[in-house]
Amino acid sequence: MKLIYLTSKKFPSSKVDPFYVRSMAEAFAGLLGPDFLFLVRGEVPDELKRANAEPVKLPRRLRTLCYFLWMPFLIVSRKWSSREITFLSYDPYLLSILIFLRKIFRFKYSICSDWHQLFGDWRDKYVAANSDYLVSTSKRLKELLSSVCGIELNKILVAYGGVNTHPFVEKSKITKAEHRKKLNLPADSFLVGYVGGFRSVGMEKGLGTMIKSLPYLGENIIMVFVGGSKRHIGEYAALAKKLRVENRCIFVEKQPFDKVVEYETAMDALAIPYPDKRHFRDYGFPMKVWEYMASGRPIIYSNLEIMREVLNGRAVSFRPDDAFDFANAVLSVYKDMEAAEEIAKRNFRDIQAYTWKARAENMLNFIRK
Repeated sequence: MKLIYLTSKKFPSSKVDPFYVRSMAEAFAGLLGPDFLFLVRGEVPDELKRANAEPVKLPRRLRTLCYFLWMPFLIVSRKWSSREITFLSYDPYLLSILIFLRKIFRFKYSICSDWHQLFGDWRDKYVAANSDYLVSTSKRLKELLSSVCGIELNKILVAYGGVNTHPFVEKSKITKAEHRKKLNLPADSFLVGYVGGFRSVGMEKGLGTMIKSLPYLGENIIMVFVGGSKRHIGEYAALAKKLRVENRCIFVEKQPFDKVVEYETAMDALAIPYPDKRHFRDYGFPMKVWEYMASGRPIIYSNLEIMREVLNGRAVSFRPDDAFDFANAVLSVYKDMEAAEEIAKRNFRDIQAYTWKARAENMLNFIRK
């Protein structure tokens, strides 16, 4: 089997989606060697040197149309029309092109679609119905793919995971106190951290709930928010000031991944405070779940079904959008830190089952069957 991974993402990039694509490409390349190829729009940067990447020289504008016109020639010239070839992508437009070309030219290659959400339009059923293999990031999304698109459940794989544990192992060799000193964080306070983007598809991600919980908590408990733009930081800082808790909120702009690991490791607890909205109920399974587990820190999360799939028994939950209940969850960790850290240590051991490599192996086994 030869696996060909298609993306229209541009590299290098600090955004989440390209980071996901690059990480999966590196994992597949490590497992398949020359039997894996990663087709990348534009020049191949140094960051993709371990991903068996090959450039696709297409213009920035109208790139989907250019893929449509270019792909038939590439498939024929490379002899990629046989049953031994599997194309993989999570871009619905590139997948649609592959499906259309296979129908028109009677190509024999297989198609694996990697699902992170439904789109609510023609792409859902068209791509799902014409994929040989479907991969979803959660059981919740698998059930939606089956019910909305009429796909048999045995055609859909739930592939959890997505973290490189090496940086966390290295950072764990440094004490929490040393991390805080380096990052200029309070040494003696109880720090509850959120690390990640402050918005998702334009929606608030529950950081307001964390800020609103502070009046219910002691002065020693401080919220640390890492990863926002200046505009979003300004909005949340205004909320903190309105509630008179601005001295107990620390805001940090977006950081490189190495710094992200340091901030996560420096916290007493890490929060996923997602609101009870459709996007977060159905698709909002963040990569930070795996990062938080790898950090070895206690986790507090919104009690949404999609989160419970992995975090039930591994973290403390609270009612979404309920600042008072979030405060109670923080206090449960604060008052019994020994028990919380014991669970966190177990998470650190369990995370080996959720690395990028483990996820890639899971997908390859599914396709080979």
